[in-house]
Amino acid sequence: MFTTGSKLFVGATALSTVGAIVFAASVGGPTGILGTIGLITVAIAFAFLAGINFFTRDGNVSAMEPGAEVNSAAAQPPVGRSMWPMVTAVGIGGIAVGAVSKPVVFKVSVIIVLAAAVEWMIQGWSERASSDRAYNDGLRKRLLHPLEFPILASVIAAVFIYSFSRIMLTIDKDAGRWVFIIIGAIITAVGFVFAAKRGMSKGTAGGIIAVGALALVGVGVASAVSGQRPIEEHPHINTAVCLGTASAEEIEEVDAKASQTVAAKSNVLANVYLAEDEHLFALNGGIGNVEYQEITVPRSTDVHVLFHNDSPEPRRLTVHLGTFPAADGTAGSELADCTTAVEAGGEAFLTFRLDKSQAASSTPYRLTVPGVEGQEIKLLVP
Repeated sequence: MFTTGSKLFVGATALSTVGAIVFAASVGGPTGILGTIGLITVAIAFAFLAGINFFTRDGNVSAMEPGAEVNSAAAQPPVGRSMWPMVTAVGIGGIAVGAVSKPVVFKVSVIIVLAAAVEWMIQGWSERASSDRAYNDGLRKRLLHPLEFPILASVIAAVFIYSFSRIMLTIDKDAGRWVFIIIGAIITAVGFVFAAKRGMSKGTAGGIIAVGALALVGVGVASAVSGQRPIEEHPHINTAVCLGTASAEEIEEVDAKASQTVAAKSNVLANVYLAEDEHLFALNGGIGNVEYQEITVPRSTDVHVLFHNDSPEPRRLTVHLGTFPAADGTAGSELADCTTAVEAGGEAFLTFRLDKSQAASSTPYRLTVPGVEGQEIKLLVP
């Protein structure tokens, strides 16, 4: 005997089959072929559902079946409330938005859909594990809490860190220190209140924390929307600075607050000294105190030189990296690198690399000190 659900699906199958036949006979060409294929597909789907429904007898339970009042689906407790369908819907909407906007939105939405699907399936399974609702709830907690709590804590921490970073990138850099002080004072005060009021209810404590979290996230979102403050590019050493062709303001800005000491360094090719009488020479760390006016530099290798300024004036060590033809066939300009201005008694570290032999350059490889005439150390590249 056919059940009510089976009759409906069998009728839908028959109607789709008749519709496919009529459509194929009345409409020709590509449209008729596509329409017929679509209607046949619908008929197959309805037939499949009708078979499943007929096999399960529409979920009907005979009154004469033993234990039907306990084991039947109708005798099971109702399914509890769940937020995962809504979360899944939000994730699917995010996938659609991310597909036409930013890839990060698409990726995050996919993760949300997958996580919500897992949570939804496990919750549905645990609710049918037994007839005891408390046992089912405990079963779900034992299975998912070891995963949920670390992931949730990481997500919350990431949201707080991102919100705080947006705030600090929006406000003026001079006001940043005061923001740190104020936020630290607020956290300390709230912690003192929690410690002093030991009988505070969980609801009150949770409400205070929730208000603070919402305030931080809200200000962070507003800061992200308004955009970060203009951040000027930090001045850096370039060829113009090293060769002295840059403006005085640019050179002064590069040298401002430059370090005058160098920590212990390994693999130093040579120590270069500018003596008090402004005599420039190099010492090889492995060969006593012999002064050198030439240094052999391995090709295509990063080398390190430690500069010591023993002269009374601030000086910088400049390495001349050669002059090579430009891509357009012109002679090109000389390349150079250098340290910042080193005060009397200070030190600086210089790293450079020579990829071609001296024959490829129209100017010699050498170390010089701008402002000190007639003093240089030749660099020999095999």
